Amino acid sequence: MTATIAFALLWLLVFSIPWEKSITLGGLGTLTRLLGSVALVGGVLDAAIRRTIRPPHLALILTMAFTLWSGTTWWWSADPDATVTRALTLVQLCLMSWLCWQLCRTPAQQRALLGAYTAGAAVASLATIARYAGNLQTYYRRYAAPGFDPNDLGLTVALAIPVALYLASSRSGPQAWLWRAAVLLCGAAILLTASRTALLCAFAAFLFVPLAWSRSTPVARWSGIALLALFLAGAVKLAPKESRTRIATIGQEITKGTLHKRTTIWKAGLRAWKAHPLSGVGSGAYPDAVRPLIGVPGVPGHEYVAHNTFLSVLVETGLVGFALYAAGLAVFVAFILAMRPHEAALWSVVLAVWLLGASTLTWEHRKAAWILLALLACEWSRAFLAPPARGARP
Repeated sequence: MTATIAFALLWLLVFSIPWEKSITLGGLGTLTRLLGSVALVGGVLDAAIRRTIRPPHLALILTMAFTLWSGTTWWWSADPDATVTRALTLVQLCLMSWLCWQLCRTPAQQRALLGAYTAGAAVASLATIARYAGNLQTYYRRYAAPGFDPNDLGLTVALAIPVALYLASSRSGPQAWLWRAAVLLCGAAILLTASRTALLCAFAAFLFVPLAWSRSTPVARWSGIALLALFLAGAVKLAPKESRTRIATIGQEITKGTLHKRTTIWKAGLRAWKAHPLSGVGSGAYPDAVRPLIGVPGVPGHEYVAHNTFLSVLVETGLVGFALYAAGLAVFVAFILAMRPHEAALWSVVLAVWLLGASTLTWEHRKAAWILLALLACEWSRAFLAPPARGARP
């Protein structure tokens, strides 16, 4: 009974992550934070009652080591308050990853949590579409669910596209078409954000269709192609003119532009890192480190973040932290190589989408990435640690 309740609370937590910033509870923070606290209590009580704690996998151990090192950087941080905030965030994310590892053990539970994330992404997409219908712009002619930056929202829902395609390919009937409808909603939201990064991530997400082609039904194959064609038509013709105009500048920004000042921010970050190559400037202290070099944005209340996850980790935590972070990602790649082909197709695309998005966004502390990587590890455990079939040689 306690296991059922704990898993239900985890499901609600995963469901809330794609739209976590849209509902706040005053001094309690976001609804997702409250759900996370309740789910953690449920998971700990279940582990205590059943007296079973699942041994951590290597990626989780490396993640905990990275979190510990991030907290250690407080001693020399350029912004100690930001380091404390970031370290506490990473601790919470580690606990969330452990909770997922502890409670998600069967294929049915895995599909349920993947469905929870996809359903949450559909909710965030509907909220974005509703803001567009009400002409509630986040930035000029750009739209996102309440509380979200369009770029962050775009990557959050782009990550749900391969998951939805996977769920649709493993189901038939009305349920499969509900997951395909979720792909449509996510695609529409991405176009409304006018995020160039999210657009490229969405196209990358559709790589699941050819990678899973031989293991998919004809309906799954051709519906995937139809969804990709609709998304392409939206980017070229159907999306609002302002969105299409911004999207059309992708090539120019890559070849001749500054990626919306990102290259300037990256150069400043590298200069700051060279002064502290091993230890870094302090976790969460990237804005403070580059402020003497490039100042602050002209928008009140804003500051320059790295806009590149890997550069952010390198500058803030130095070569030590970067080595731990990179080692963790390498373990996740090894996990994918050990999976069955259909699941390997899903998680290789999810990881590729995240890597592409993380190259222009600061996402080392985003819940969406952490929960999906936690589910990746859960899938690996069933593929690699599953007991051998009866009669099989050990």
